[in-house]
Amino acid sequence: MQSILSAIRYRLLGSVEVHRGGRRVPLGGPKRRTVLAALLLRPNTVVADDRLIDLVWGDDPPRSARPQLQVHIHELRKRLGTGTIVRHSYGYELVADPGETDAEQFRRLVVRARTDRAARRRDEAAGTLRSAMALWTGPALGGVTASLEEKARPALEESRLCALEELYGVEVERGRGSSAVSELRTLCSEHPTRESFVALLMSALDSCGRTGEAVEAYAALRDLFARELGIDPSAPLQRLHLRLLSQGQEEERPRRQPPVRPAELPHAVRGFVARDRELAVLDAGRDGRASLFLLTGVPGVGKTALALHWGHMARGGFPDGQLYLDLRGSCGSEAPTEPDDALRQLLRSLGADTRDLPGDSPGLAKLFRSMTADRRLLILLDDAASAEQVAPLLPGGPDSTVLVTGRRDLPELVALFGAVRVRLDVLSEESSAELFRFVAGDGAPDAGPSAEPALADDCGGLPLALRMAAATMGLPSPAQSG
Repeated sequence: MQSILSAIRYRLLGSVEVHRGGRRVPLGGPKRRTVLAALLLRPNTVVADDRLIDLVWGDDPPRSARPQLQVHIHELRKRLGTGTIVRHSYGYELVADPGETDAEQFRRLVVRARTDRAARRRDEAAGTLRSAMALWTGPALGGVTASLEEKARPALEESRLCALEELYGVEVERGRGSSAVSELRTLCSEHPTRESFVALLMSALDSCGRTGEAVEAYAALRDLFARELGIDPSAPLQRLHLRLLSQGQEEERPRRQPPVRPAELPHAVRGFVARDRELAVLDAGRDGRASLFLLTGVPGVGKTALALHWGHMARGGFPDGQLYLDLRGSCGSEAPTEPDDALRQLLRSLGADTRDLPGDSPGLAKLFRSMTADRRLLILLDDAASAEQVAPLLPGGPDSTVLVTGRRDLPELVALFGAVRVRLDVLSEESSAELFRFVAGDGAPDAGPSAEPALADDCGGLPLALRMAAATMGLPSPAQSG
C-alpha cells in the first residue's frame, strides 16, 4: 500500500496533471501530456504505438514520430517511476491501481449513486453525485493535442452531462427543485437542444409552484426545434407539457401494464464440454463480485455456446427475465446493429409502448436504464462490434448481469465499465474427442485410437469446426440439431 507521501493521483477531468504527495509533477508540453492521457484513458491495457502516434501527431506524423514517442515515454518514466509504464511488443501499458485516476473515481461514484437512487436513498445519491462532479476542474483533457481532444473528450463530456442529469433528477425527487433551477437554466443555455435538461428544469419549476415558467421553458424549446431543426420535441416531453397544462385534471394515460418477463435465450447447444474455469468466473458474478462479462476469442471457439450454456443454467437467478440481442458485429453481409435499433428492440421486449418511445439516443438509453434499474435481468449481447455499440445497452441497476460476446477485446468496456474479460482458448485433445464422439454418435467410423487426436488437430480445437466435422462423419442424430 502506498504511503500518503508517495501516493500518486492522475487527473484527466480538467487539465491533464499528475500529483504525488499533494505536489504537482511537471510533465512538459502538449505532446507528452497526450501520451500520458492516452495511456491513462486505458489503464492496465496495452495501447499500440501507432495509436499513440495518431493521437499525438494526427494524420500527418513526422518521420521521427516513433523515436520522439520513445523520448516522451522515457521522460514520463523518470517522473512517474520506471515501473509505471511497461513496454510490450507493439505498444505501452500504464500500470495504475484502482482509484488513482479521477476518471475512474468519477465512474465509481456515479455507479454508487445510481445504486443508491434505485434503492431510494436519495440523500446519499445526491451527496455522492456532488462529490463526483467536484472532480471536474474544467473541460476534460486540458493541455493535450487537438487529435486526442477531438477523439476522447466527447465521451468524457457525455459522461459528465449524464451525471448531471442524475444529480438534478435526484434533487427534484428529494424536493430540492427550487435550489436546482438556476443551475438547470445555465445548463439549458449551454446545451439548448438537450431535452433532458429542459425536462428537469420544467419539473423543478413546477415543484416549487412556478408552473407558468415551466410551460414557457417548453415553448422556448419547441420554437427552437421548429426554427433550427424542423422537428417537434419528443413525445415524453410533450406529455410533460400537457400534464403541466392540465394540472388538477385526471391524466388520460392508460394504466401501466405489469412488467413483461422476457425469456429470449436461444436454445443451448447440446454436448457442451469443458470450460470449467470460465463457468466458475461467470458463477462468481452471481455472488455480486461482477455484473458485466466480456467473452472473447477467435471465430468458432464457442463464445456464444458458453454464454447460452451458462445463461440457461443460471436463469433461475434472474426472475425478471432474460434478454438476447444479436449485435451482428462480425456479420460481413450486414452492418452492425445500431445502438438505437438495439435499444428499441430491448425496450419492446421489456413491454415499453412503442408509440411512446423517445426519438433521440439519450432518451432511449435513459428509458432503458429506468426500466431495468430495479430488475434482476440476464442480458446476452451477442457478437458485439465495439464498446460504443454496447455502452448504451447496459442496464441501470446493479442487480442485472450482462454477457457480451465478441471477437474483439473491447478494452473500453474493461476500463470504463469494469467488465471482466474472459478469453476462450481452443479445446484440449481430450475435450475435442469428447465433443466429437457426442456429435458423431454411434455412426462415427472407427478409425483407430489416433483418429480423434488427429481430427482435433485438423480442426484446431475449435468446437464449431469439430461439430461440423463430426456431423459429416457420423449418422444423423438428435445431437446434431444442438
